[in-house]
Amino acid sequence: MLRTLSSRLFPQRPAAPKLIVLVREHRDLKFTAWYFRSYSSTSISSSDEMSGKTGTQRLFALREMMKEQQLDAYIVPSEDAHASEYLAPCDSRRAFITGFTGSAGCAAISRTEALYWTDGRYWLQAEKQLGPGWRLMKQGLPETPTWAQWLLDGLQPMSKIGIDPTVIPFSETKNLSSSLANSKSTLIPIKDNLIDVLWPSRPQRPKNPIFHLDVKFTGQSVSEKLSILRDKLNRMGSPGMVVTQLDEVAWMFNLRGSDITYNPVFFAYAILASDDCTLFAQPESLDESVRQYLHDNGVTILAYDQIWSRLESLGSQVRTEREARIAKRETERQATQDSATDGKEIEMGEKVVKTDKVLLGNKASWAVAVALGEDNVEVRRSMIEEAKARKNATEIEGFRQANVRDGAALVRYFAWLEEALVKGEVWTEYDAATILENYRRRNELFMGLSFETISSSGPNAAIIHYAPPEQGSAVIDRHQMYLCDSGAQYLDGTTDTTRTWHFGSPTDEEKRAFTRVLQGNIGESQTRNSLPSTTNVCVSTGYRRFPSGYNWLRIGYTRTKSFVVRRSRLQVCLSCLVFCHRVLFCLVSSYPLVLSHLFYLTGLNRHATSHGIGAFLNVHEGPHGVGQRPAYNQVPLQDGMVMSNEPGYYADGKFGIRIENVDIIKQAETRENFGGKGYLELENVTMCPIQTSLVQLELLSPDEKNWLNNYHVEVREKVSPVLKGFGDERALTWLDKYCREV
Repeated sequence: MLRTLSSRLFPQRPAAPKLIVLVREHRDLKFTAWYFRSYSSTSISSSDEMSGKTGTQRLFALREMMKEQQLDAYIVPSEDAHASEYLAPCDSRRAFITGFTGSAGCAAISRTEALYWTDGRYWLQAEKQLGPGWRLMKQGLPETPTWAQWLLDGLQPMSKIGIDPTVIPFSETKNLSSSLANSKSTLIPIKDNLIDVLWPSRPQRPKNPIFHLDVKFTGQSVSEKLSILRDKLNRMGSPGMVVTQLDEVAWMFNLRGSDITYNPVFFAYAILASDDCTLFAQPESLDESVRQYLHDNGVTILAYDQIWSRLESLGSQVRTEREARIAKRETERQATQDSATDGKEIEMGEKVVKTDKVLLGNKASWAVAVALGEDNVEVRRSMIEEAKARKNATEIEGFRQANVRDGAALVRYFAWLEEALVKGEVWTEYDAATILENYRRRNELFMGLSFETISSSGPNAAIIHYAPPEQGSAVIDRHQMYLCDSGAQYLDGTTDTTRTWHFGSPTDEEKRAFTRVLQGNIGESQTRNSLPSTTNVCVSTGYRRFPSGYNWLRIGYTRTKSFVVRRSRLQVCLSCLVFCHRVLFCLVSSYPLVLSHLFYLTGLNRHATSHGIGAFLNVHEGPHGVGQRPAYNQVPLQDGMVMSNEPGYYADGKFGIRIENVDIIKQAETRENFGGKGYLELENVTMCPIQTSLVQLELLSPDEKNWLNNYHVEVREKVSPVLKGFGDERALTWLDKYCREV
């Protein structure tokens, strides 16, 4: 019996305070999923503590503590000690002090100012939610300094800036401390988080049950994963690695939990060495079966808080062993008279010293590095991150199947919604999202939502990460655009789909914008249709295939070299288009929007066009993606990676449009082989119709029409059997209507 997933992980939206127990059986797997109808948001935005009325008092109290600590500024990042994007209520410190409930940003408080940085996804939301005394800093605009730059320019020299060392990556503190040295300012680690002191009713850390995810879903056993990781450690000469990110810990051990809403993870750390492996988790979360499973795989279990003492002892051990090796090499060097041999030994010694350190991922906290001893660690991009991103055959098939079932739920929902609105029924954004969740809950292997549903009508759709409130949610207007961005967690995969609909008579402006967004989506996902399998060239709006080893920052957006974007004009540096093999991909998803002068409102300035997706893990997963984030330039696209495809257009105060599918990157069979590297192509797995009545067909090329028709044929073929299984005639009729050839 698998007992898991409380409301704190996958909350069902409430209709009444009532406990529902769902029992499902899947052949040899049985589990009980618990859903509490009393919905509790991770942002705790509904509590009195988060209200604007107390925001000024909170800032005043924080500044008083800053005076006691002799701090000139205090930094409050969004992340927790594991660099998580989504947080447990106990870690929502930034939301507590600012009143802003979005998932991204950083707050900086000085003696006289309170500033909040966030990206374009949240500008409208932040303007509404930030409490008195706060100033929004629109991250990404040329005139907006980063918060690190503001610490240099906005504070007096020799300032002392405080921060909780558990919530900032060690890699960032090194760069930040170096830049602050220019003004003789200092970054000060504050052991006790000042926000926690201000927050007397701060929730307790969740301790929900952890469960083992069967290899029939993971495709690889924990022993296989540990063996591969140890082999890499041995080849690098490292004594071990510390795993700090929650999804990496879950992936490594084939475990899942429910400590963070929508993310099947649990609070834990791990240390992997050549001869042992230790999981640091909350004892209350581990039942006897999980403990036995870990024991059978050679994993030692220690309490979550014991990580700090273990890091200190590990750091001391590594330091002692390294000093002994250095002393031995120095003795051997002095004993030899062969200068040439001596030089080689010194070179070899330096390599050993360089690699003979504990490996930390680039998101590991400053506190972890300090506990180990900063001289004992080497920061690299986590080897687990890339391994987790490249799905195996079992996981890829799981994505395909999960998206078919999820597509059926979406079809049932949109068929119901259109019928209800045409009949004149009144449905709020929030209540409609509840209906969508109910359809998903009837699917096999469903475990919950993968994020809070974005159900937005009219101007609310222009708020990119809008979440309808339970109370006071807007009524869906059939005469306005309706954007629904939603996803689910299934045992065999994670889904993320956005569709934009109009159930009345759309305007020419809305249809034109929708068509251009659709062309952008087609441009990125178009990989196979209308071309022979041996073709490698770029046709129409983008490549069908692209060379292996490319990343999407390079072939997606290059602001400084490929093109510079302004709201009034688009400047294209033609000199950068000489070698089209590298640059044509720049216009794959953006070219139609460039032609329509809508480009500045899309991914380049508002949100990324693509992000990675976990396998029954976080819906946002690195390291790959399409956008301007520097991280996207660190890792090339590789077969097995899964990512979204979601161009959008947002007319503030009017409407928003986004079309999002999920693509699997896989090897392509081609005539040429690009110097032995090979080519990759994209396989779309999202199965939900796109509203063709919103498309200005005269703007589509024959190739784009062919893609759209072929896509709808595939959707009908794969989704219809699922709908027949449910006996949903309304959904079948609706599916046929929206999958007709154009």
